[in-house]
Amino acid sequence: MNDRFINEVTCGDSEQLIQELDDSSIDLLITSPPYNVDLGYNAKHKNPYDLYQDNKSHSDYIAWLERIFGHVKAKMVSGGRVCINIGDGRNGSVPTHSDIIQFMTRELGYIMMATIIWNKNTTGNRTAWGSYMSPSCPSFPSSFEFILIFAKDQKKKVGDKDKITVSRDEFIHNSWGMWTFAPETRQKKMGLNAMFPVELPKRLIQMLSYKDDVVFDPFSGLGTTCVTARFLERQYIGFEMSVDYCQRSRTRIMNGDKRLV
Repeated sequence: MNDRFINEVTCGDSEQLIQELDDSSIDLLITSPPYNVDLGYNAKHKNPYDLYQDNKSHSDYIAWLERIFGHVKAKMVSGGRVCINIGDGRNGSVPTHSDIIQFMTRELGYIMMATIIWNKNTTGNRTAWGSYMSPSCPSFPSSFEFILIFAKDQKKKVGDKDKITVSRDEFIHNSWGMWTFAPETRQKKMGLNAMFPVELPKRLIQMLSYKDDVVFDPFSGLGTTCVTARFLERQYIGFEMSVDYCQRSRTRIMNGDKRLV
């Protein structure tokens, strides 16, 4: 493993940095890429990223993600898992999750392992009715997102039985394909856009990896995946282009997150 990256959050362009990772070195990838909803310039998302421009055309956005996960594939171990948290755009009328499934399985050759529905239990956008009281053009705002799970080469991941950390109750509870927990609100109050709660990577890490496995997040943000991986005794790698986010995430990882205790 390249010691430059292990147990670090590295600041830079993920598309370039991924290519510097050792082949067959990543056990589990957990990420929530930018959603391409023009953050900072729409009614619901008023805080823009400080560097990334979240307003690509949909075709350019999907092509960019395909390049990212194309580079990732060689870096995954056989049986390694790729978990992508994503929401569809425009109240479901832009089927981003479906487009990701198509290029991941057809173009890149990943194996589809599962689709989990993350019910966020939020009602804040419930007033977006579209053509109110009319069938002309109603809107169907959703309070859920998708967690797409893919595998490289095979679904089975071989590991040391002594390094299994998931409990019986956790396994039974989290093997159900509908997960209900709130999004991250503390980060929003800090003026940040990430709504990725520790509960999400915690469940994925416990269900899909062994102790000491390498967990990777190419869009690390505030380091939620990394801080969770460290707490659960995994190694971690984070890539983040924002210097501000990198600094904040390093501090957070060093201090830990009390919600994991």
